[in-house]
Amino acid sequence: MKKKSISLFFFIDAFGWEVYQRNLFFLQDKIKDTRRLETILGYSSACDPSIISGLLPSEHRMWSSFFYSPHTCPYRWLRFLRILPKSLFNRGRVRYWMSQIIKKLHGFTGYFMIYNVPFNMLPFFDYCEKRSIWHEGLVQGKTIFNRLDDKGIAYYVHQSGTSDEARFVRLREQLSNASIGFAYVSFGRLDALMHAKGNAGPQVTELLHWYDQQIRDTIATAETAYEEVSWYVFTDHGMHNTTGSYDLISEVEKLGLKHGKDYVAFYDATMGRFWTLTDKARTALTGLLSKHSQGRLLDDAELKQLGIFFEDRMYGDLIFLMNPAIQIVPSYMGSKRMPGLHGFHPAEADSCASLLSNRSLPDSLTRIHHIYRLMERDVLN
Repeated sequence: MKKKSISLFFFIDAFGWEVYQRNLFFLQDKIKDTRRLETILGYSSACDPSIISGLLPSEHRMWSSFFYSPHTCPYRWLRFLRILPKSLFNRGRVRYWMSQIIKKLHGFTGYFMIYNVPFNMLPFFDYCEKRSIWHEGLVQGKTIFNRLDDKGIAYYVHQSGTSDEARFVRLREQLSNASIGFAYVSFGRLDALMHAKGNAGPQVTELLHWYDQQIRDTIATAETAYEEVSWYVFTDHGMHNTTGSYDLISEVEKLGLKHGKDYVAFYDATMGRFWTLTDKARTALTGLLSKHSQGRLLDDAELKQLGIFFEDRMYGDLIFLMNPAIQIVPSYMGSKRMPGLHGFHPAEADSCASLLSNRSLPDSLTRIHHIYRLMERDVLN
């Protein structure tokens, strides 16, 4: 006997609207409706919690991975590593394994990475995603998985640290057994490829053909075990091709302010976030950044409109956003310019996300956190 219904949510990281428009072969004969969605300014640390909760970062309080909180920072001991040679400890693979060690030592279950943050700077910052958002929850608010648990509805969500191939295999196993009523699976290969190669080209198209076949096979598996199959392919953001870089760190350091006494800064790949500890620092930083040729300061009104305003300024007193396609290099995320990058303003075409489905989509779906409404509609109502 077939089970009544299944809802499948396939998350292809960085499969933005513009990328989809260049690859319209993707599930072409199966799609009933599509939507171009506005993303949330930030990175996966902001977008993923919003999609699975229906809340904006200002509501669930998860925006950037790092926030200023020296008194709660659990890994302050890392400051002693500042004497180690940068030539060894600034390598990506070394940083990755150090992150895994720190994660295990402190019992973190969420995604944790120290990236290229200098060891002497890490003690200024606490980390937002210490718990798994997929299996435990958010800082504030409930996820779709929390609500499914409350109702006793069986579901499948991907296991972090596994490959895209393994996630498809595991999902098809669950579907063959008709053991679930909902599935949410995230895939990361496209995002990684476009960071390395840019948002277009034969390799991108080839990978999307692979995803196309994998999803077709998964839908077919579901249709053998369920009477009704609803599916959605979506993402959190698009991908820009970078055209240049800018050394914002050196420019700020020329102001003569003392880091840790006058101000504290965190340099994401597309944003500089500043906490001003003195009036002198606020005046100097505002003067530098308010009329900058490479980006602009976001005022409170815009932060509120974007859903990233925090009354306590936990993510920064001053938020400076780079112009589209210009990367901060070096930054605390890396020391080299990447061909592809996201995290620019949501109004930019290459920032927009996509949503494809075999079901009709309501016109009210305009931003990525609205995807939650589809999950709620399909399995909770």
